Amino acid sequence: MEPFQPKLILCPIDFSEPATLALYYGKHLATCFGARLTVLYADPFSPPPYFTSGQVEDLAKTIEHFKGAALEYLTRYVSEHIGGSGEVEIVVAENQTVPAILLMAEEKKVDLIVMGTHGRSGLNRLMLGSVTEKVLHETDRPVLTVREKKGAAEPSRVSIQQVLCPVNYSEVALKALEHALEMSKCFKAELLVLHVIESQSTDIKEGEEHGRLCAWVPDNIRSRCSLKEIVRRGDAAEQIIEAATSGGCDIIVLGAQHKRFHDTTVLGTTTLRVTRHAPCPVLTVIRK
Repeated sequence: MEPFQPKLILCPIDFSEPATLALYYGKHLATCFGARLTVLYADPFSPPPYFTSGQVEDLAKTIEHFKGAALEYLTRYVSEHIGGSGEVEIVVAENQTVPAILLMAEEKKVDLIVMGTHGRSGLNRLMLGSVTEKVLHETDRPVLTVREKKGAAEPSRVSIQQVLCPVNYSEVALKALEHALEMSKCFKAELLVLHVIESQSTDIKEGEEHGRLCAWVPDNIRSRCSLKEIVRRGDAAEQIIEAATSGGCDIIVLGAQHKRFHDTTVLGTTTLRVTRHAPCPVLTVIRK
């Protein structure tokens, strides 16, 4: 398995506060891994449906002006927040947001997408449809989702000292563990490997499961970072979130399997619940 060493990071921007925080994370990761950062703003610049053909033609003449103004604003925005480094590529795409992200990720073969996600409460938070979740459903690239949290440090002071990697002994969990290892090495962070016993059966002893988890972690991973194994019992998503909260974790690295449902792709319930409710950014490592 190739080590996770991102060389090109894509950070889509909509100028919201979560997107700004994601920009800081994108820059922090790019600096640590020596990667290039591409900042993308997408807008279809579409005329309203009631425009006449003549009005559409007139509007088409000004679209380049709109795009130029957007590029100028995006350039100032990036410079204000992370500096005007020559290693940052700034792109304005004339497209809907999700297709623009997916197209750029594919064409440029980006290694990581870093996105802000808007926290919502109530029914909206239980529904699909956000840009972030649509990208998670469609891409095969690792996606780091970042959401603001109350009481957090200044956005520019991004710090990764504690990495949590939940595992279930599957191939995609091992892939996520490899990604978590590289994150831990890059930031000199502690790696916590968590397995959740979802069965309430007392036949499964936590001590025995801890031994199984320790045996499952490859020696070549254990020897390359500061690593600790943890076993919990209960609902997987709830225990992952609780472990991240109580452990003061700075990032969760989670493996996810794309599954086909009729003519669309879906992610598991645990992945979506952790992504929506985690107290820290979540790096979702996707396997089709």
